[in-house]
Amino acid sequence: MSSNHDTGDRTIGQYAPGDNPDGLSRSCDEESWYVVRTKPRQESVCLEEMARAGVEGLCPLRMEYRFRRRRKEAVPLFPGYVFCKIRLPEGYHKVRWLRGVLHLVQFGEAAPPALDHKIMEFFFQNMNEKGVMETGPDLVKGGRVEFLTDPLRGLVGTVVRLDSAEKRVHVLMDLLYQATIEVETDQVQAV
Repeated sequence: MSSNHDTGDRTIGQYAPGDNPDGLSRSCDEESWYVVRTKPRQESVCLEEMARAGVEGLCPLRMEYRFRRRRKEAVPLFPGYVFCKIRLPEGYHKVRWLRGVLHLVQFGEAAPPALDHKIMEFFFQNMNEKGVMETGPDLVKGGRVEFLTDPLRGLVGTVVRLDSAEKRVHVLMDLLYQATIEVETDQVQAV
């Protein structure tokens, strides 16, 4: 869902193409990154439309275990949001009507705020070639966790050992006569 091309956003604010809202009438000399609100589950559609429009877009991903499918899948780090790199005010109208976009995130009648370049640098430095950021559960030795998968779903235990290289955790169960169970880190969450 990440893109290295320029991509355009569909709607920015609540303005029509002929409007000249405060803050958007001033030209910026350089492009900046902005947050775009997308329609539900339309992040990839939005990025594709931005690419066609020649606007750079980004949707950082994370791996999540999907219980019904019993596998990990890449999902948006920020569901319902993507980032675009545009110059206001020209870029506003370029992305306003793209499919999948609701609007650029803004506060009141002011122009949409540009993101600090350090935020975007962080994303680019911490994503792999597929746009996936490594995020893991906040597990610590001695911390309490709850199981997310069957057959132990809902049971609680205490972390006794973390094998970060193998992405596995050893959990001392509160039930089952204090048995220790070894599971993948995606199968538990900190309580």
